[in-house]
Amino acid sequence: MADLVEKLFDQTWTYKNRNNIIERLKKSHYDIIVIGVGITGAGIAREAAMRGLKGAIVDMQDFASGTSSRSSKMAHGGLRYLTYGEMDLVREATRERNWMRHHIPHLVRPIPFYLPYFEGGKYKKRELISAVKIYDFLSDDKSEFKNFKKYKWHSPEEIFEMEPEFLREGNLGGTVYYDTNIDDARLTIEILKEAVIRGTDAINYCKVIGYVKDDGKITGVKCKDLENNNHFEISGTLVVNATGIWTDELLDQYPEDIPRPLIRPTKGVHLQYKREHINNRMADALYSIIDRRIFFVLPRDRDYTIIGTTDTDYQGDLANPFCTKEDADYLIKSTKYFFPNAELSYNNILSTYAGIRPLVMQKGKSESDVSRIHTIFFSDDGLLTISGGKLTEWRAMAEDLFNKIDEKNIFPNIKREKHFSRQKFVIGLEKEEWLSLFKNSGISLDGDIADHLYQQYGRGAIKILELIKEDETLKERIIDENNFIHAEIIYCLRYEMTPHLIDMFCRRTEMSLWISHKKASKAAKNVADIIAKEYSWREDKIKNEIQDYLDYVSKTVSFIK
Repeated sequence: MADLVEKLFDQTWTYKNRNNIIERLKKSHYDIIVIGVGITGAGIAREAAMRGLKGAIVDMQDFASGTSSRSSKMAHGGLRYLTYGEMDLVREATRERNWMRHHIPHLVRPIPFYLPYFEGGKYKKRELISAVKIYDFLSDDKSEFKNFKKYKWHSPEEIFEMEPEFLREGNLGGTVYYDTNIDDARLTIEILKEAVIRGTDAINYCKVIGYVKDDGKITGVKCKDLENNNHFEISGTLVVNATGIWTDELLDQYPEDIPRPLIRPTKGVHLQYKREHINNRMADALYSIIDRRIFFVLPRDRDYTIIGTTDTDYQGDLANPFCTKEDADYLIKSTKYFFPNAELSYNNILSTYAGIRPLVMQKGKSESDVSRIHTIFFSDDGLLTISGGKLTEWRAMAEDLFNKIDEKNIFPNIKREKHFSRQKFVIGLEKEEWLSLFKNSGISLDGDIADHLYQQYGRGAIKILELIKEDETLKERIIDENNFIHAEIIYCLRYEMTPHLIDMFCRRTEMSLWISHKKASKAAKNVADIIAKEYSWREDKIKNEIQDYLDYVSKTVSFIK
C-alpha cells in the first residue's frame, strides 16, 4: 500500500506531463483500451489494472464531465426500484454502497432519509414499512459490509422535532432510513486514480474518431488530441465502449438482440440553495404534486441543499444540457408544498446543473419506469460495449464486464474470485486518523475548512496540509463565505490531470455548485490567477478560460432575470 500512496503524489499524472502520456499512448500496445471516463469507464480501468492488465483510457471531454458529475450526489440502492420488483438490482447496489462507505469513508457518507406518510397519500403505511424493511434486508443479508443503521418508524410529533419546517397538515409521521451522500465527480476521479497508480495511461480531451481494424476486427482506436489538434492511434487487444449517452455514436455493428438506437437519453435537473432557504435537516424522499414522481431534497454539507431530480426524455445537445424555467418550476412547486416556509425564489438559487442519463431502450415504458439494469455485449468487430446501470454499481458493472471477457478467454489467467476488487481505496482515510494528523500538523485552519478538506480529499488532505506548511498564504479562501482554499487548487493541478478552469470548478471541486452564480466572476478570476502561475498562462489564455467558465454559468441560470 505504501508504494501506491507514493504514486498518488509523484506528480506524473498531471497536465504538465500530458505530452509524455500521449507519447506512451502512441508507442505502446495495451491489453485493454477504454473509451469514456465516466464512473463506468473509470471502474473498468480500475478493475483491469487490479487484474494485472495494461490499460489505456481516453475521453473527448474532461473526466466525469457527462452524467458522472451531474447526478443527485448519492450512492444508494434505489428504494423506488423495489416497486418495479428489481430486487437483485437493489441488493447489489446497496451492498456496493456499504462497501464504499467502509473503504472510502470520507467521500461516501451516511445521511438519514425521511419517507413521509400522509393521509390519502401515494403509499399506505404498510407499503412504506414493507419497502424500507426489504431495503434494509437486501442491504445486509449475508453481506460482509453492513448498512449504517436500520430504518425506524416515527410518529408525527417525532418527525416535527426532527424536521420542524416540514408540512404538518395530514402528516401521519413516516420512516427514516439511511443512504449515503457523495461528490460524484470526485468519486470518479479517485476511482480513475486507482487505475493510474497501477499503470493505466489516462487522458482527457482526446476524442476517438474511428477504429483501427485488421481483417474486420478492431485492433485499436484513432484519436484526435483536442488540446493540440493532433491525430494518433492507440493499439490494443480489446476496446471497450463505455461512453454512456454517446454509446450509439461509437457503435458500428449492433447484435440482433440489441435495439438501435440503444440509448434513451433522459434529462435530470437539480437546483442548489443555501440550507437556510429551506431549513431541511435530513434528506427527504418526496413525490411531485404535479406527476407523483419521486424526487429528493438533499443536504449538501451543513449549509447547502440540493433539490432534484426531473426525469424527461431529451433530444438536445448531449454535451450541454441546462436547466430551463420549466425544470426549475417543477421542482420548486413541489418543494414549496412540503416546506411551506421555504424561500425558493429564483433570486435565492445558488446554482443549477443538468445531466443526461444513459438509459437502455425499453419499449412501452415511461422515462421514470425504464430499468437501471446495465447491458454488456460484443459486436462482430470485437468491440465490447457496456451501457445503462446505476452510478452506485460501477464496480459490480466492471466485474460483470470482465466475466463477459472471461467467457471469450481473451486474457487467460486474469479470472478472480467474486468481489475481488472490493478492496480499500488508497486515498481512503478514517476520520480519527485525519483528526490526529491535523492536530499534530501545527497548522491552524478554521474547523469548517479542515472538515471540507477531509471530506473531499481523504488522504489527499494530508498533502494539502504539506502545501500550506510550505506557503501559509495557500490557506486563504477563494471566496470569503465558502470553504474552498488556494491549496486545494494547487493540489488538483499537481496531482491530477486538470487542463482547464472549468474542470477545476465543475469536476475537481464542487465550486461551480457552492459558489453563487452572482459571485462566479470574482471566484473565476481568483482561481484563474492561481492556475496561471502554475501553468504559465498568458493574459489572453486567462481571459479565454474565465470567459468559457462564465459562459457555462450563465447558461445554467439563463432563466433567472
